[in-house]
Amino acid sequence: MVGIALGDRGHPPTKTSIIRFMSARTAPLPIPIPATDAHFYKYAAFTDKKMEWLKEIIFEHKLYLPTLDQLNDPADGRPKLAAISEEKLFNFLYHDRLSQNPDMSLDQQINEGLILDHNLKLHGRECITRKMSQYLNNELNGWRIYCLSKRWDNLSLWAKYANNHTGYCLEFANIGPFFTSAKIVRYGEAPELDPTNREHMDGRWFFCKREVWSNEEEVRVLIPRHSSCKVQIDPLWLTRLILGWKMAEDDKQRIRKWANERLPELKVVSAIYDQVDQTLKIAD
Repeated sequence: MVGIALGDRGHPPTKTSIIRFMSARTAPLPIPIPATDAHFYKYAAFTDKKMEWLKEIIFEHKLYLPTLDQLNDPADGRPKLAAISEEKLFNFLYHDRLSQNPDMSLDQQINEGLILDHNLKLHGRECITRKMSQYLNNELNGWRIYCLSKRWDNLSLWAKYANNHTGYCLEFANIGPFFTSAKIVRYGEAPELDPTNREHMDGRWFFCKREVWSNEEEVRVLIPRHSSCKVQIDPLWLTRLILGWKMAEDDKQRIRKWANERLPELKVVSAIYDQVDQTLKIAD
């Protein structure tokens, strides 16, 4: 199978070119806005392995940071490559190849160009762009994102992430270097990147999601590649644990026991559903 860059020689895109894909886009995206809410919220189920995850948060004060491929949205953090002309694609790949091999003779440069031109015509722009997208996604997989919501009483999130109200919701104070780096997610059309545009290298697309996810009212913390899968937080940053209104009584007692044994002790409250107002409220 022909590689992206120069065909039969099988040269894959270089890391430099991948970073260029990551930085480019057809139109500037808004600068991500820091989240200024006093608290952020994390919904979760209380089942199987996730029971141990909560115990680790309570006693060891560690949060697990998922990679992009562990998130629910397969397009999350992965920008869409914009359609570009064959001429622009040729120029981008050709000049990238030459920049990585500055000692090529003139004859070698001409030969590389002929090979690339032949393979672009043989396999088509769409095939090459698809391969570029695959390499880009692989490069992005090392980034980690910690997703949070702006409020604790989102019925949809309780149903989706907290196992239909049988799970829990963590409340974090917006203090400390980890949480104060959170930014608001922008919802709308998926951002498109032009791989021939080198002007921007800021990763703003990490804070863009499609409109279908807008009910999550998300803020997120972006963690660079090659970082640990867990982060240690100050125990004071976790301010409250909210139990789902359908949580089993045995599970409630277990969590309250953990919270009482924690240093400092963690406040635990229960959510209740008000049938008249059709909203969630807190029962102290």
